[in-house]
Amino acid sequence: MKKTLIAVAAAAALTATSAFAEITFGAWLRVLASPVASTGEDIIAGVQNSWGWGARTARININGTSEDGKAGFVMGVYNDFESGLGQGDDAYLWVKPVDTVKVSVGKFDSPTNGLRGDFTYGSWNWLRPGNWAYDGEGLTFDGICRSGLMVEADPMDGLHAFAVIPMSASYKSAEEVYRNIQVGFGYAIEGVGKLKAQFIGDYSYSTKDTTSTEYYLDTATGNIKDKDVTVTGKKDEDATTGQIGVAFDITAIENLYVTVGARFGIADKDVVAKTRDDGNYLKMAFTAGASYQVSETMKFSVDGGYKQFQNKFNADDDSVFFVGAGVDFNVMDGLAAVADVRYMSNMYGKAGDEGAISFLVGVNKSVSSNGSLGIGFQGATNGCGFNWDKGSKGIISGKSFTAGEANGDSDQFVWAIPVSVSVWF
Repeated sequence: MKKTLIAVAAAAALTATSAFAEITFGAWLRVLASPVASTGEDIIAGVQNSWGWGARTARININGTSEDGKAGFVMGVYNDFESGLGQGDDAYLWVKPVDTVKVSVGKFDSPTNGLRGDFTYGSWNWLRPGNWAYDGEGLTFDGICRSGLMVEADPMDGLHAFAVIPMSASYKSAEEVYRNIQVGFGYAIEGVGKLKAQFIGDYSYSTKDTTSTEYYLDTATGNIKDKDVTVTGKKDEDATTGQIGVAFDITAIENLYVTVGARFGIADKDVVAKTRDDGNYLKMAFTAGASYQVSETMKFSVDGGYKQFQNKFNADDDSVFFVGAGVDFNVMDGLAAVADVRYMSNMYGKAGDEGAISFLVGVNKSVSSNGSLGIGFQGATNGCGFNWDKGSKGIISGKSFTAGEANGDSDQFVWAIPVSVSVWF
């Protein structure tokens, strides 16, 4: 009888909830299994995400929205087939006190506000090579990757403004919190495109050790002695302040999409050189991407950019440039081919300025209405490498392979034959 009452109560609660809110579930997954690949020196095999960090073989995204659309939450649960369950990219709750204002609190790590300047094609969806200075997510305009309080406003048609105050459960000085704020806007011009601008706080400072003399009683001899005491952590000069970003997406010409962006770092060059482990910080960057839908079956894409640092990242260079081009072609209903080639001048894992070229050729076959299976061939020169288990070195026969480190300073040709498996619900 008790079990029956509990079941009835649960059913009633579920019915009551569904009358006032909508809970939706979704998922998107892609893993690349490479039955055979080569670092140029060793033949290897493995499975991973396109972006590295293991292989995510199961996930669920959950969204809750009230019936009137004024309150809700977003979350995800990811399952890596080796490391187990983990949190998703986003985990936040939100309310809209008025139609034009939205207040959210939590973790943000996706194009939450629709402004991130994405431009993805070709090997972005396969094994991502190490020879691009800015990848496809946020090519021309950075997204939000922070935790804290976000306020969004749409005061007029076409205008979207936002501010993210980075906060955590560990309280910090208000000065430090607000100097790391991210604030920006996007303005859509009907029939032309969208203008975007933002400031991303990245406040840090150098520390200066100070030495003082301390006197104490030596109980063994009864004499007063002194010793030098080092005090660490004293704030000295500001090393970095942040970054300004601007971008424009052009949609005025039918079948043509163009996005351009610029970033400018605000930093003290001399302090950065002394306080950062790598001695580098962004000085300026210019990026662009363009795609043209030639026909219903063919699309061309090209992107590239230039990035300069406050200091030289090796003995000779303070800048890098990269460029790529690709084509998507629908061979027939349910069967698509893809190819791309990319070049980067340096900073891809090997010292020197010889440059690295990567390429992909692949095909994808649709499976049902929510899946695909593909196979490709990818290669990269000068030991550039792919995202072999990015973030944690995968040990195979006593050796480790990571992006940009597959061959150290060697000039080996790296290749792989990935099998792509994707599903979405």
